[in-house]
Amino acid sequence: MTTAHRHLCLAAMLSFGAGASLTTRAEASPLFETMGPVGSDGAMSPSAAGASAASTYFNPALLIDAEDSALFGFAVLSEQIALTLDGRKGGADVPLAVAGRDVLGGDGQPISNATVPTQWLDQGCDEGTRKGQCSAPAFGARPRQSRGSSGNTRAYLALGLVRELIHDRLKLGLYGLVPVSRLTTASTFYNDEREALFSNSLHPELYGDRLTAISLSAAAAFKLLDTFSVGVGVSLGLTNAASSATYIRDSSNYDSLLINNQVGVTVAASPQIGVSYKPFSGLRFGGALHAPEAFVIDTTIGATLPSGAQSGATKSEVHDFMPWRASFGVEADVVKQAHWGLGLAASAKYGFWSAYLDRHGASPSTYGTDLAWKDTITWAAGVRPKYGPARGWIDMQYAPSPVPEQSARSNYVDNDRVGMAVGTDVTVEVGGARLRPGLSLVGYRLIRRHNTKIDARMVDELPDGAIYAGSREPVPGAAGLQTNNPGWPGFASEGWVYGGTFTLDVLLK
Repeated sequence: MTTAHRHLCLAAMLSFGAGASLTTRAEASPLFETMGPVGSDGAMSPSAAGASAASTYFNPALLIDAEDSALFGFAVLSEQIALTLDGRKGGADVPLAVAGRDVLGGDGQPISNATVPTQWLDQGCDEGTRKGQCSAPAFGARPRQSRGSSGNTRAYLALGLVRELIHDRLKLGLYGLVPVSRLTTASTFYNDEREALFSNSLHPELYGDRLTAISLSAAAAFKLLDTFSVGVGVSLGLTNAASSATYIRDSSNYDSLLINNQVGVTVAASPQIGVSYKPFSGLRFGGALHAPEAFVIDTTIGATLPSGAQSGATKSEVHDFMPWRASFGVEADVVKQAHWGLGLAASAKYGFWSAYLDRHGASPSTYGTDLAWKDTITWAAGVRPKYGPARGWIDMQYAPSPVPEQSARSNYVDNDRVGMAVGTDVTVEVGGARLRPGLSLVGYRLIRRHNTKIDARMVDELPDGAIYAGSREPVPGAAGLQTNNPGWPGFASEGWVYGGTFTLDVLLK
């Protein structure tokens, strides 16, 4: 087996091993953050409002004021994010000349074999030896943005429990969202020209597979003073450990691959803490701090070739990354009559997104210091009307994107976001049982955003001055920029994320 074939085998095994050989550490809860507190009137200010089972995650200190209850719910969340790519200028296409793998850059070194002709991406290539053809197996067509990942609607079960252990002093809470199908998917993609070799498409950075993870949280709340409570909790996730040993019999036929796997499962946790302060009846201040969370996959592959050679590698991927978050909120009763009332709630959440790691474990700052992500403050405010046993909520939110203008080779897709949550529930008695059915809607508008590339900041995949290794003749079409970056020369994004819930709280007292 030639060195080229050995490299081909190892590359193929790296991609195969991403699903078969892994070690994961902790699991994040971006689903909680997007859906909001299900079964609660906390809406978009849950750090101070809406004491319920959902407070287990959003501010565990509020559990002390939540009624003992068991929560059952059904939720739906849809993401419809449109990506529009600017038309390419034909002169920037990577020519068929690179298919021969005999092209040298201006420095006399071979250009990267990760560079492929643009025609192969648009049309694919047939097996053969003529110009424009490629060796077996053939290269399948993947036109720009033909394999986008948005446009999905997902369903979830919501479960929660609040139970008092020491009267008016100690309560425990459990809260979770469980996808009805396709539990915890993890999709990896590159945010630069390398993605042309895979989907040749751009993907929303903070949605997609991040909304598929099982999200679970447990917490306890302690009332230290009549006016002051604290809470501590953890977000729970599964940890998988696996090893994979492979024997590659034929680099062009992976049906002949021999493989052994060993897999184990444990539990990982990430902490959160919260405080609640009520200086007098009708006014509450609350705050919470969430530690970073991530679903990390360390992929380890060991491959044995027929020649007797052995090789291996370890790659790390980071999914569902959530940075440190600190939130603060206030809830106040402004009208409180015998049968009706009106409250106000407001909150601010600081996200330390400057520490973000993408799905390949890379910081966006590696593309340039001006491309590092920014910390953000998310603002929310709304009203809480009440009438007899019924209550409602209407909240508005503004969340700026942490992603700067994507003018260089990186293609992180994200938008500023305006959100709204509305809902109602009512307490009723049925056969001696106290029940609280509720309905709610949540929606986010992703404000349209356009990114324009600067050619000088792109990777020139066929450098100026490139020559053929054999003849030393110049390669036609090498002058200027040639790139397969799917985001060049620019792209725009906008869309909606929206959903709704039906819940039933069974009040236990």
